[in-house]
This record gives sequence, structure tokens and C-alpha cells, in this order.
Amino acid sequence: MEKFKFGKIRSGRINFLKENNKDHVLIEKDGCVLLSAPHGVSQVRLGKPKAREIGSLSTALCLSELANCSLIAKTRNNFDDANFDRDCAYRKTLIGFLKKGKTKYLIDFHGLASKRDVDINLGVNLENNVKTDIEAFERLKKNLESGGFKIVVDNPFMASGRTISGAMKNLFENLWTIQIEINCAITNKPENFAKYKTLLGILLKWINSLK
Repeated sequence: MEKFKFGKIRSGRINFLKENNKDHVLIEKDGCVLLSAPHGVSQVRLGKPKAREIGSLSTALCLSELANCSLIAKTRNNFDDANFDRDCAYRKTLIGFLKKGKTKYLIDFHGLASKRDVDINLGVNLENNVKTDIEAFERLKKNLESGGFKIVVDNPFMASGRTISGAMKNLFENLWTIQIEINCAITNKPENFAKYKTLLGILLKWINSLK
């Protein structure tokens, strides 16, 4: 974790988007874990613009590099919302990749508004999305709480229905999915970078334990 600086993470995200001026990118690596970042760029949901969640993409990029695991990320706003629209290019690629059968864990990263009085929201749809490995979910929650993070489950976001986590779980019964919403004050503010690095370390260790 020492090699990661706030400026380097920020520039890495910016350069990644500049180098990938298309709807989305899939980086395929070995292993059973797939990271997803559908909201790293702005979106449009039912005609209404929605702000980008830059910390979600930064987190996914860092962890994909550190854990050497696959990544799918939205890299251009095509007037859609990959976490809401059932028929979009992002989901078509995602489903095609999941059909290969090597992915057991899908981790979908999002950004929680900084005004919320919580560090991380774990969306698991009343544990339905993680029922193939409840212990992995409990371990993640325990590790985050032990690291000093304020955690809530399924509040305000459950990751049910048409979300990426909910929809993919419905399509692939044996898939384990989670929607991790991280408070933007942790990921986006340089004064909180020490806390962010702690979070990345916890997530990295946990992801490596899934392999």
C-alpha cells in the first residue's frame, strides 16, 4: 500500500478514462473475482443526469491491480445507467463474461454521498445475494468494523431488483454478489487518505482470501 499516493490514484483514474474513450472496459485476468465500477463516469437515469462516483472507479482500479483480478468499468456516459438499465452494452459484456463460469464473486463498487452518517453500505438484498458464501460476507463486515469503519447493511441501498448485483444474482444462481457503497468523503478527500488506505488494505486482504 505504501506506493499508493492520493495524487497517483487520482491521476491513474484520469489517465484510465483518457485511454479508454468508449462505453466500458473489461480487463480479464485469472481468478474467480470480478470487480465492477459502473458509476465512475456520469450517468443518465430515466432522462435525469446523475453525477459520477469517482471514488468507486479509483477503488476498483487499485484493487484490480493489487489483487490481480478482473475488472469491468464504465468509461463513457452514453446517456444510460448500467446499474439501472436492463439492456445496455455494459451488462451485455458483463453477462457474456459471467457465462464463462469462472467468476464466483462479483463485487460492485459505488460511491455513497458524503453527507450520509455512515462509512460503508453493504448491499446484499437481505443476504440473498451472498447466500452461496455467508461466511465471506460476515468476514468482510467484521474486518471493516474492526478497522474502525461505520458499517450498515442494505441501508439505504439493498442491491436488489434491477441493480447489477441483484440482476446478476437472479441470472446466475451460484454467483455471489455484493454492492459496496463507500462514502465519498473517504475516497475523494486528501485529508482522509490515511483512512482510505486502511480501507484498501482491508479490502485487498479480503479479496485475496476469496481466491
